[in-house]
Amino acid sequence: MRINLPKTVEFIIDTIYENGYEAFIVGGCVRDFILGISPNDYDITTSANPEKILDIFNNFKTTTNGIKHGTVGIVIDNNIYEITTYRIESEYEDNRRPKEVKFTKNIIEDLKRRDFTINAMAYNYKVGLIDEFEGIKDINQKLIRTVGNPDERFNEDGLRIIRAIRFSSKLGFEIEENTLMSIYKNSKLIKNISKERITDELNKIILSNHPEKIDLLYKSNIFKYLNIYDEFNKNEYDYLSKNLPIITKCNYKIEERLLLLEYLTANGGINNINKQHEQFKKYKNKIKINSIVNRLKYSNKIIDYCNQLIEYMFIQEETMNKVKIKKILNKIGMENCITILILKKIYYKNMLDISNELIYFNKCILIDECINKINNVEKNKECYTIRGLEIDGRELIKLGYSGSEIGIKLNDLLQQVIKNPNLNNKKDLINMVKEL
Repeated sequence: MRINLPKTVEFIIDTIYENGYEAFIVGGCVRDFILGISPNDYDITTSANPEKILDIFNNFKTTTNGIKHGTVGIVIDNNIYEITTYRIESEYEDNRRPKEVKFTKNIIEDLKRRDFTINAMAYNYKVGLIDEFEGIKDINQKLIRTVGNPDERFNEDGLRIIRAIRFSSKLGFEIEENTLMSIYKNSKLIKNISKERITDELNKIILSNHPEKIDLLYKSNIFKYLNIYDEFNKNEYDYLSKNLPIITKCNYKIEERLLLLEYLTANGGINNINKQHEQFKKYKNKIKINSIVNRLKYSNKIIDYCNQLIEYMFIQEETMNKVKIKKILNKIGMENCITILILKKIYYKNMLDISNELIYFNKCILIDECINKINNVEKNKECYTIRGLEIDGRELIKLGYSGSEIGIKLNDLLQQVIKNPNLNNKKDLINMVKEL
C-alpha cells in the first residue's frame, strides 16, 4: 500500500530517519487516506523524544506547548506539524487525563493506547502500513470499535463515548456491538467531561451527514446525565428519533441546525399542527431550561439566537398577514424571519413525505406566501422599524417632547405606519403625534 504524502511531511519523516529514529503519520490522517478523504492535517509520531526533535529541527521555528505530553510543533511554510513521541499512558484520573506519560520506543505500544481501531494505524513509505488492531477490516465493515477492551478505553477518557458516536455520524458507520454495550454501561462518565469538549463533539455530530446519530445520546442516557431533555416519554422520543434526519436539509450552520433540533424536540409526540401554542407552552415550561444550548457551552450569540427565534417557530402561518409579518420583522429582522420560515417548510415537507397529509402541503404553500409578503415589504420599502420613519427624535424635541416620551411616541407612530404604510410621511406623522 502506497500513500502519497505531502512533500513537507515526507521531509519531516526522512529527516527524523536520517538522525537514527523512526517516524510515521498516525491516526485520523491515515484513516482518511484509506477512506479516500483528503486529511485536514497530519499527526506524526516518532521514537525520538521531544528534546531530540527540537535538536533535529533547530533551524526551524518550533512550539512546545504540549512538550510535557511528548508533543512539539515544527513550523514549515507557516504550517505547524505536530510531532509526538511514542508513549505509554499510566492510570487515568477523572476519566480524562493520564496521571503521567511515559515514552516508549515501540510503535505498537503507542498505537495500543489509542481510542478506536480506525484511528490506531500508522504509515510511512519505508515500512508501509502498520495495522496491528485491524483498522482496515473495521473500515471495510464500516464499524467503530475500540482498541482492546471498550470499558477500559472509555474509563480512561469518558469523552471517547461521544467521539464514538461522532465518528459514526461522520462516516456513516455502525458502532460495534461490544463497544455499543459499553457506551450504554459507561454513559454516566460523561458527567466528568468538560462541557466545552462535549459541545465541540456534539456540534460535529449535528453538522455531519448523519445527525440522526444524536439518537444514541438519548438512548444511552448521555443527555440525561447532562440534564438535557431528561423528561422525554416514549412517544416524544419516537417522534424525535424518526425526524432527526431532516436536520441535514438545513444550511451547514450550527445555529440553524440547533434551532430545528430544538423545534423537533419541542414538538415531541404532538403531531397535530393546530396545537402549536400548547407545544410552545410545554417547551417553555419543561424543555427550554434543559435544552442543548442552555445546558452546554455555546457562545452568547448562539444562545440568544436559539432562545429568541424558537418562539417564532411556533407562530401559525395562517395568522401571518402583512401587519403581523412587519411586527415580527421589527423584532428579529428580515434574515432571521426568512430563516424561520425556511426551517418550518423543511419540517412540513418532511411531515408531508411521511404522512402524505394535505395539511402539510397547504402549510408549505402558506410559507411561500409569507416569504412573498416579506419580499413585497422590502420591494415597496414599507417601514417596520423606528429608523424607517420619516421623522425622528429631533422633530419630536421641536414639538416639545423629551426623555422617554420621545421613544414612546415614535413607537406609537411606528405601530400606525405598520398598519398603514401611506402614513409614513412627515406631514401625517407630525399630525398624528399631536393627536396621540
